[in-house]
Amino acid sequence: MQRVLNQLKKHKELILYILFGALTTLVNYVVYFLCKAGGFGYSPATVIAWIVAVAFAYIVNRICVFESKNNGVRAVLREIFLFVGARLLSLVLELFVMFVGMDLLHAGAWTIVLLSETLPLGEFLTKTVAQILVVLSNYVFSKLVIFRNRHKSKDDINKTEKAE
Repeated sequence: MQRVLNQLKKHKELILYILFGALTTLVNYVVYFLCKAGGFGYSPATVIAWIVAVAFAYIVNRICVFESKNNGVRAVLREIFLFVGARLLSLVLELFVMFVGMDLLHAGAWTIVLLSETLPLGEFLTKTVAQILVVLSNYVFSKLVIFRNRHKSKDDINKTEKAE
């Protein structure tokens, strides 16, 4: 049991990133499909969902996942700037995947009938592939650029080395 707890502690950040990444993805899906139900096309719905999801993701990543210790207006603005910049890159990736799926592969025409309802299977699959790629790229940016521990104390480094 202790071994399992040690592994959970060792990989806490990654586990939390996956958990909150899933919640961020859920926020993205809900907003996206609400926009679609409201008559928006896939591109504006993607952008609106992205804005809401990025705001949610910044808050949970800063507080819960990477436990950023950056304080002060300048440090926080730097984080936000880098976070939004990285997410803009992943938005381009998402829009590209949606374009390929919806316009080039015509995935919007792929449907499934479930309980006498026609559901957009192809659109859902395209959105899911896009989200998987986005989550992976966002983790790399967050871990290596945005929330990297630039000012670790010797105590923090020693704790990390002992845990491994």
